[in-house]
Amino acid sequence: MTPLNTMVTITQDDVLRVAASVGFDVPAAELADYTELLQRAQDALAAVEASDDYQPVPNLEATPRTNVHRPTSDDNPFNAWAWRCRVEHTSPTSSLLKGKTVCLKDNIALAGVPCLVGTDCLPDVWVPTTDATVATRVLAHGGIIAGKAVCENLSRGAISCTAATGPVHNPYAHGHSCGGSSSGTGALVAGGVVDIGIGCDQGGSIRIPAALCGLYGFKATTGLVPYTGIASHDASVDYVGPMTKTAKDCATLLQALAGADGLDDRQGAGTPFPDKVPLYSELVSAVGVDACKGLRVGVLAEGLGNGSPAQDPGVVAAFRAAVDGLAALGAAVVDVSVPMHTRGRSIYTVMSKMANHMGMLGQATGRRQVQLTDLMALKKDSDIAKMNIVSKEGLLAGALGWDRHPLAYNKAVNLMRQLRDAYDACLEEVDIIVMPTTLAPSPVLPPVDASPLQHLRASAGLLENASVFNGTGHPAMAMPIGMVPSAADKSVMLPASMQLVGKFFDEAHMLQVAYAWETTYDWKKLQFEGSSA
Repeated sequence: MTPLNTMVTITQDDVLRVAASVGFDVPAAELADYTELLQRAQDALAAVEASDDYQPVPNLEATPRTNVHRPTSDDNPFNAWAWRCRVEHTSPTSSLLKGKTVCLKDNIALAGVPCLVGTDCLPDVWVPTTDATVATRVLAHGGIIAGKAVCENLSRGAISCTAATGPVHNPYAHGHSCGGSSSGTGALVAGGVVDIGIGCDQGGSIRIPAALCGLYGFKATTGLVPYTGIASHDASVDYVGPMTKTAKDCATLLQALAGADGLDDRQGAGTPFPDKVPLYSELVSAVGVDACKGLRVGVLAEGLGNGSPAQDPGVVAAFRAAVDGLAALGAAVVDVSVPMHTRGRSIYTVMSKMANHMGMLGQATGRRQVQLTDLMALKKDSDIAKMNIVSKEGLLAGALGWDRHPLAYNKAVNLMRQLRDAYDACLEEVDIIVMPTTLAPSPVLPPVDASPLQHLRASAGLLENASVFNGTGHPAMAMPIGMVPSAADKSVMLPASMQLVGKFFDEAHMLQVAYAWETTYDWKKLQFEGSSA
């Protein structure tokens, strides 16, 4: 136990200063009373702050951390590794992931292994003392954690150019983006450096890099996969999940990660315990191509870009062909409309930026989950100048919101629920809603000295269909569907992606559909014309 700081005495000047900060002019007759009351509060605050912390303690004897090192440039393909290590369980309880090498996005805690969170704005490197639940489960199922994959600066941004360690390059085209913020995971898995990877998604950060790198990326139903032990800005949009090269691997990894852990308060009604998680790895292949027979697929009109300048004709052509492929497998395809979808990005923006603002300042409240207090202690002394453009803009936008539009956050939460209900109404008519994951393929990385507007323009077309489902909580999966030319160079071919959105906790059905399509069509051989340079 750390000795308590009992030397701080609250003075009347302290009371007046604190009161002024919240707009309260303390009456002179009450000043002595408030001084005594704040002294009591000070004593309680000091006692709690001086207490020993209470985070889950990993079993380091059963899961020793070996070969922990920062890779050299010669041993860092695509510049995608943040830190290397080898961690495996000496006596795993399952063989579900036996022998599979896994990378973790570098905002996921792994005790004893430095966690950069993509930034150098902190006064020191964060070395976690706890393991994230997903890391514990990978090891328990026989997986081998090979290291931490670069993420965007403070895990914010859709373009893989903001990490303090430098840009991450797309395995399909050097100089093109891997997407973000799970950029390194996308590169390492797509490039074949590891077998499978885990990304985190707060606005598309699993699905966007999966889309740009030709992977399956699954943001499951809210709470299905515990987010415990992972750096967060706001819990309402936090997700963690698989990024893999095949639908079967995606199902297997989701099965290993899913289920309540008793620690994450995002996990509400409907979340199964680990022993009740569906056997996704078996279910995907149980029905094979028959998964699409009788399937009702809704093509979301508003998800096709509505003439957006970011809309790439090659991506749209690939998407239309993929939908035709589902129909050829027996699906009934219909056009559906959720007009409010076009407002989803702006509603998400208000909700996430105003909430993220508080989280970035270490002021998030209302949660009962594991708090990463050691990281918060570093964050309070962040050098804002070293944050990336997305983080700076988010911090400023959040401050503007709370200063001038204090009801906007609360309204956005309600409107997001309204949007959730609109998708649910649509899903009463169809089994799955589909749309392009991103409206455009991987863009060229912006220059190092790009202006804030140049940087943000590079992400045009990437978040429109992805971010909204972080707010509504629906399961959403990116799957590769073909190759299209780069808008910058038609000789460069890049992956295109389709997003499946399903009913809550209907992950098995979505994976079955993806597996049926995957086993019928070779997406890398499907090539489509795109926009001119």
